[in-house]
Amino acid sequence: MKKTSALTIITVSLIGMLNAIYLTYLFLQDKWGEAEKSFCDINSSLSCSSVITSKYAQFLGVPVCTIALFVYPVLIVLAWMTLKAKKTRNLFYGISLLSAMGLMLNIVYIYNEMVYIKALCVLCILCTVFILTDLVMSMIGYSKSNE
Repeated sequence: MKKTSALTIITVSLIGMLNAIYLTYLFLQDKWGEAEKSFCDINSSLSCSSVITSKYAQFLGVPVCTIALFVYPVLIVLAWMTLKAKKTRNLFYGISLLSAMGLMLNIVYIYNEMVYIKALCVLCILCTVFILTDLVMSMIGYSKSNE
């Protein structure tokens, strides 16, 4: 089960990283004045571009999607290390902490989307699902691991 947890974390985090790259690309396109309509701009209520370019989509001046570009690689490395290490409990604990912090940030982000931006980003919600999956799998890995 530890191996399954680690492989799931790696896979989900890789997909999450691709998602974060695309969202960061949208953000940068807007900043450079070359904004393109995203495939996830369905209407005014479901618009990744509207959310990404909002001032509420940033944490300490950095777009939340860009923060994910730093978090997911760390999760991938930690999960990969659990595949190689004999003692994995602390590694899964670290993944749990990082995932929990990411989940809290995503929850605040989605709250901002609903309350202030008045639009939802489908890909941002997907990112929340990814980080929640990482958290659950790290907790399962932790419960099944040795010291």
